This record gives sequence, structure tokens and C-alpha cells, in this order.
Amino acid sequence: MFDRALIPFDGSTQFDTILPSVTRFARGLHMPLVLASVLAPGPTATLEQRRQEADGHLQEIVARLTGAGVEATAVVAVGRPVQEMMRLVEQEGCNLLLLLPRGEVAQAWGALGSITEKVLQASPVPILTMPSPAAPDQSEGAPITTVIVPLDGSSLAEMALPYTEELAQQLPADVILTRAVSASIAHLGVMMDAPFLDRRVLEATDAEAADYLEKVAEKLRAEGFAVQAQLLRSQPAPGIVALAQQTPHSLIALTTHGRSALARWFIGSVAEEVVETAATPVLVIPLHYSQLYTLKIADLLAQTSLFAALTQEELQRLAEAARLRAYPPGEVIVREGEQTAGCFIILTGQVEVVKDVDTATATVLARLGPGEIFGEMAMIDEHPRSATVRAIETTECVGLRRSDFMAELQRTPEIAVHMLPVLVRRLREARTMAVE
Repeated sequence: MFDRALIPFDGSTQFDTILPSVTRFARGLHMPLVLASVLAPGPTATLEQRRQEADGHLQEIVARLTGAGVEATAVVAVGRPVQEMMRLVEQEGCNLLLLLPRGEVAQAWGALGSITEKVLQASPVPILTMPSPAAPDQSEGAPITTVIVPLDGSSLAEMALPYTEELAQQLPADVILTRAVSASIAHLGVMMDAPFLDRRVLEATDAEAADYLEKVAEKLRAEGFAVQAQLLRSQPAPGIVALAQQTPHSLIALTTHGRSALARWFIGSVAEEVVETAATPVLVIPLHYSQLYTLKIADLLAQTSLFAALTQEELQRLAEAARLRAYPPGEVIVREGEQTAGCFIILTGQVEVVKDVDTATATVLARLGPGEIFGEMAMIDEHPRSATVRAIETTECVGLRRSDFMAELQRTPEIAVHMLPVLVRRLREARTMAVE
């Protein structure tokens, strides 16, 4: 999901204090880094000297990162900070912008706080803000063990979930789903001079919010994630920050948009307040980037025989529920006898399908590569897995849960009509192989 990260850097020696956290995060995601220094324009002679000094300092950091097992490169540019940062993101093929804490970018960029709002508005890719090394659990580069996801019941806020799932899988980390409702409802009752709203509406809203969070949590638990659901009885930003402070080694993942009937979340002010006040890493995901993610998965689905007959609208609806997954060599993707239901499309790498994998009579039934699909029959029935599938090499897949697929079928029955001929053909082929 995050292939490469750009780190704006001013050559400050204070970067040394944040290096352990950056190293651990990049190494956990197997993510290359690009260190970028942007210099203000000036006389040619002095500018060239400054360029050489900046490049030399960056190369020292690159060497240290490389020695710690992180792939890294350096680039020096000249121009206006925010504009050059956006240009370098595209030029270097980065899909994550990693911002250092205040005080780390003072010379070339000015205080981070002065450009945070512009960056959040202008960035074409997700932004990860790193906390001060003086913050709890950060000075020694402590691992991230929990991802906190604020939700408000909207599909827009839920666009943070694919990123959360990948982070939780790769780091690895637990997940806390949270929602703030009661404080805003209580405030509404006071404003309307209707105290009775406080108790009745609060109880109903809390119950609805708790049920919503639990439904989302159950989907993630079915995928093997450790998930908690927690209501916040406070205003969104302060509640999110307080929860992160109470949760050691945590990261907050949120979108920049999201709306519900009685609250407006993540349309700038909340995300910015969380970024400015949180003492933990914060991942901010722009709405338009999430939409590009969905389109990418829709294109991948369209290239498979199972989904090729679907319309673009149907593909996008399924893509919103699908997830990218990465598996190291030897990792089991599905295990024989498990009840987990869903299908997988291989993007890169290779897997093997094994019968009786943990016995002396283990048999490799097939090897599958890019473009091939497995587990499709589990999309229709709830029978246990008939074989184990494990990665032979580093493998990336698109996964689609049965529960999400069946929900889409109920909303759009035409999907079933388009897919039925392919499923029937695959069933016949499976029966033929079984007879032979």
C-alpha cells in the first residue's frame, strides 16, 4: 500500500533523535525512503555551496538508514517548500509523505506548524506525522502496537480501514475502533433547551454507535485482527488524542472527510487539531487518494475472469470492500478446515495449494501466480476450506470477504447474474478434477 515515503529534511542534527522511530516504521513496512531537502533560492555561488552541504548531510543519514536495513536515497531541490514537496512526491514515485515534528525542519521549511494546514490541503498522498522524540514511547523508536481508527458511521470515514488493516497486518498491531457521539448530542440538548434529550438521545445514540462499531469490529476479527471498540464521550479531536495518550505505542489513522447526521468530522479542523496536539504518529488519508485506491482495485478485479463481466459501477462497489494484502514467503493465507470465507486474487508472487499440509501425506495440488484466483467457492457457501494456501515467495493479493460480497449481492442482484456463468463453469471444472 505504501511503496515509498518522502521525508522533508533540513539537515538539522536533531533528526538523529527521531531516526529510531523512522527506521523502525520503514523497516516494518519494508518501505524505501527518500530524504528531500528544499533550499530557498539565492545567489548561484552560495546556492551551490548550500546544495553540496545539504546533499552531504543527507548522504550521511542515508548511510545510517541503509546500515539499519532501510533502503534510502536523497534529493536536493530549490524553490518554495510546499510546492517543491508536492512536485518531489510525484517525481520520486512516493505515495506517503512523512513529516517530522516541530523544530526538526526549522531552517529550510520554517516551523512545521506554519505549513501543516497547507500540506494537509495540498498533499496528493497520505501524510504520516511523526511525534516529538520527547513524547512517551518515542525516544527509543518503540514499535507501534496499536492503530486507533476514529469512525463516525460514514463510508468516507471508513476509507481509513484498508490502510488500518494493512498496517495492523504488517507491523503487526492491534486495532481500536472509536466513535465520539455523546458529547455533541448532550450539547445539542442544552442548545435546544431540551434537557430530556440528554438521557433519551444519549442512550439511543450510544447504543447505535456501539452496535455500529461492533459490526465493523466483527468483520476485522473474522480476518484474524485483534480489535476493540470504544466510545468516546467527548468532542472528537480531544477524545481521539486522549485515547492515544492512554494507549502506549499507538498510531492514529483517519481520513480528511466524513459526515454524519449530527456531527461533521474530519473536514480539516479535526484532522489538523489531532495532528497538532497528538503525541503519537498520525496517518492522515486524503479522500481523493482513497478513491484512487478503490479505482485501482476495481481495475484489478476487471482483469479476472470471475469479475470481468461486471459493470464499472459494480466493480467499484466491490472494490470499496476489497483489501490489498501482502504475505511473506511461507505464510499461510488460508488454512484447510478453517471457516474463513472469501476469495483472493494474486497480484504478484506465487502460492501453492496444499492438501493435508501438516501431515506426512501432504500433497501440493497446484501452484498459482499473478492474475489467478483462489477461494472463490467460499464466496458462495460457508463450508470449511478444502485445502491450505501458502505463499511460496513474497505475494500480494486482493482479498474480498464473503460477508461484503453477499451484502453487495443484496444491494445489486445484477452482480450475481453476471457472475453465475463463470461460477458454474468453475464448479464443473472442480468436479471433473475430483473425478479424475
